[in-house]
Amino acid sequence: MRVVRVPNEFVHPLFFEGNEIIEEEPDVPFPMMMKQTYFYYDLIATNDSVWKPWEHSEQSIPAVLELWKEEETVLQQCFAKRDRKAAREPMRRALSYLMVCLFWLNGTRTKNVNHWEQEVSKLPLKPINCVERLQFVFERYDVYHSFVQLSELFAEVMKLFYKQIAMMKKGMSH
Repeated sequence: MRVVRVPNEFVHPLFFEGNEIIEEEPDVPFPMMMKQTYFYYDLIATNDSVWKPWEHSEQSIPAVLELWKEEETVLQQCFAKRDRKAAREPMRRALSYLMVCLFWLNGTRTKNVNHWEQEVSKLPLKPINCVERLQFVFERYDVYHSFVQLSELFAEVMKLFYKQIAMMKKGMSH
């Protein structure tokens, strides 16, 4: 079992403080490790033998969207009870799911989370006003309006993903 130190590029107040260590769990089916460790597959992908989900977005993105649906249900309950504290962890996980979907949709691993604005702005495929909308969510991740914004961003990423799949099937690129 390999142990990986979380690289500085993933250190961000919502996700990692720094000096964290994660253990590679090769027997856990994809994408379940993302529930326990933010950006898990992007973090362990230094190893050439590791499956790289951004190279297989047709399989990996729908799997992550399923994780989002689970979180969405939990978050609806949290916000219905006006329990912002209970919403924090599922919102952080959901935000990490959206980030990986954005990067994987563009065929690349998630990188430089501590400067995510610059990285996301460089992505060719993304929702309209994505950076500004994500800034709102990052700044107030435990409020209902951020949940609504995150839900809308997921819906738009899903549309971009299915449009990309349709175009690939027609033999076109994005």
